[in-house]
Amino acid sequence: MVKRGGEVVGMNRGRSNRSRRPGRGRVSQEDIDAMAELRRQGLGFAEVGARRGFSEKTARRYVGKVEPRLTLPQGDAEPETDPRALRERFAEDFLEILYRDKRLNALTMRLRKIGPDAEIAEYGGPPSILFLNEAERLLRERLESMGVLALRLLARTKQLQARFLRETVGSLYSDYVLWHKIANKFGKTGEDWRPPRERPQLESEEGEG
Repeated sequence: MVKRGGEVVGMNRGRSNRSRRPGRGRVSQEDIDAMAELRRQGLGFAEVGARRGFSEKTARRYVGKVEPRLTLPQGDAEPETDPRALRERFAEDFLEILYRDKRLNALTMRLRKIGPDAEIAEYGGPPSILFLNEAERLLRERLESMGVLALRLLARTKQLQARFLRETVGSLYSDYVLWHKIANKFGKTGEDWRPPRERPQLESEEGEG
């Protein structure tokens, strides 16, 4: 109790409305839930704590295991770490690279109209959808088999990503290019390119193996 101008004032007056300072105040379940949601939105621990009136240390202690779902565009935002989001992002990025690859585009012939009754054949266009579909299958299988730490390391540099793409679809890429080179050199065979796993297997001759 304190006396102010003869009036007795309670020390607890207005306590429920006092503002918190970072690192002070009791952390309620509501605070924890709110900080967890802010963390999932991609905010760093310092910002998460500040939003609820706590320190970075307090925020890290209560929601340190909560992983963000996305990366915000701020310059100091923390890297995206959610495994599902990383796998989806990589699959889309790698397929886009293959879709726009100049060497693959140079193998695709298409007809372009140059008049009412005239067309001209020219090269330039995306690769076969069968190729892209098979490439996506291989990429997703490999990405799903990777651990969380490996995924996060893959996200660090373009060099690692380029090597991963080469190691995962390099054989398929070479097969697709070689098939078109042979077809263009010796004429059309009447068959379109198909993924190796969809081609009929050659039977071994008797006595072999």
